[in-house]
Amino acid sequence: MKNVFLIGLLISALGLQAQYNALLWKITGNGLKQPSYLFGTMHSGDDRVIHMSDSALTYLKQTKAYAMELDPNKALSLDILPKIMMGKEYSLQKMIPAHEYAILDSVIKASIGYSVKLFDNVSPVFVASIFEMQGMGLSDAGGKRDGDVLDIYLYNKAKKQKKKLIGIETVDEQLTALGSLSYEEQADMLIKEIDDFEQNKTDEHDVLEYYLKQDLDELAKSNEDSTMPEKFYKALVTDRNIHMADRIAEFIQNQPTFIAIGALHLPNTDGVIALLRNKGFKVEAVR
Repeated sequence: MKNVFLIGLLISALGLQAQYNALLWKITGNGLKQPSYLFGTMHSGDDRVIHMSDSALTYLKQTKAYAMELDPNKALSLDILPKIMMGKEYSLQKMIPAHEYAILDSVIKASIGYSVKLFDNVSPVFVASIFEMQGMGLSDAGGKRDGDVLDIYLYNKAKKQKKKLIGIETVDEQLTALGSLSYEEQADMLIKEIDDFEQNKTDEHDVLEYYLKQDLDELAKSNEDSTMPEKFYKALVTDRNIHMADRIAEFIQNQPTFIAIGALHLPNTDGVIALLRNKGFKVEAVR
């Protein structure tokens, strides 16, 4: 009996360790007349990432609306430019040591084909986002698919199907989250990311591998080692999870919706899945 009890505990423990092992989740209950679906995305145009999403397209067809973090039409507006620029007294080149700046420049060039000098007056956190994608092998450069990144790929599918299109957040809300650090703090974070990239540049990056395995638990753990300051993580992830879960809970009551948000927003006790469950919805993996 003792051995059976121990085996039971082990099985339970293993189950707890693998709570989030799917990218697609079905949302039901709490008065919903039809299910909605939650899909974890990655901002990449890698063929394998795009192919991974194809099995979810069946569920997109079953819904009446498509929701993503931000409406692309509003995100690409020229109105955003003044909001991401630093004052004239700031210069990215002056804020980043020469060695790290040279690495940053080569990575940015490899990513988008332009020197980082083009972004000399842009907030460091936005430059960091470009650097991060290339550093983790998530950019569209070099052996990648010629089409859109996953978020836009799904958006275009929904648009062709004449779905109602929903932006869960506003541009100003995302800018507020990204701007929760001072320019100096942003620059320090970027320097740490560059140093970490240089020290591990010969190592294989696991982020894409975890995503392709649909292992959100390991994906979340890999993010725990980030150089991201606690207050920035709270603004960028934790607080946004709460806002997204609140809004998702509202619009899925109006129509069945296919929701596509960054995969890192799904797992953990403060993730969107847990927050929706706390609101009374049943959220279960679709495999």
